[in-house]
Amino acid sequence: MRSRWLIIGLIASLALNLFLIGAGAGVIALGARMARQPPPRQVGALFWATEELPQPDRRAMRLMLKDLRDQLKPDTDRSNALRIAAWGALAEPKPDVAAINQKLAESREADIASRARVEQSIVDFASRMPPAERASFAAAMRRLLTLPQARPAAAATNAAVNAPAKG
Repeated sequence: MRSRWLIIGLIASLALNLFLIGAGAGVIALGARMARQPPPRQVGALFWATEELPQPDRRAMRLMLKDLRDQLKPDTDRSNALRIAAWGALAEPKPDVAAINQKLAESREADIASRARVEQSIVDFASRMPPAERASFAAAMRRLLTLPQARPAAAATNAAVNAPAKG
């Protein structure tokens, strides 16, 4: 009787070990595959605002935005580089505040110029659409721009910790 339980225990142990080895191999294979894939692209409000447009206009608007993004990439890269340099310079033993402020101002100017170009291109494109489609697009933009923004996790945690106790 005792050897029978020993055999059952060994078989159960073998099955559990094989399961754990397979699960570990699956996790490793999945992790390796995910590491090779680029992260999924995040789409912005403009993508969702075009969702209600009929297909020819939706495709044309998205292509226009993609081309515009490609054209503005050097400007956005320059703006990011200026911000990185400015915040990096702040860590120096004797930071040059005027130079830091100048880099941040240049970055803001580049951002504003890019935004102006995007908005003007969208208005030019949308103004050529039929009135019903243009109204639908405008409503989608207003709806997306008035959605409440998600609070960062840290802010939500701090608000919960600092909230007055009820009682």
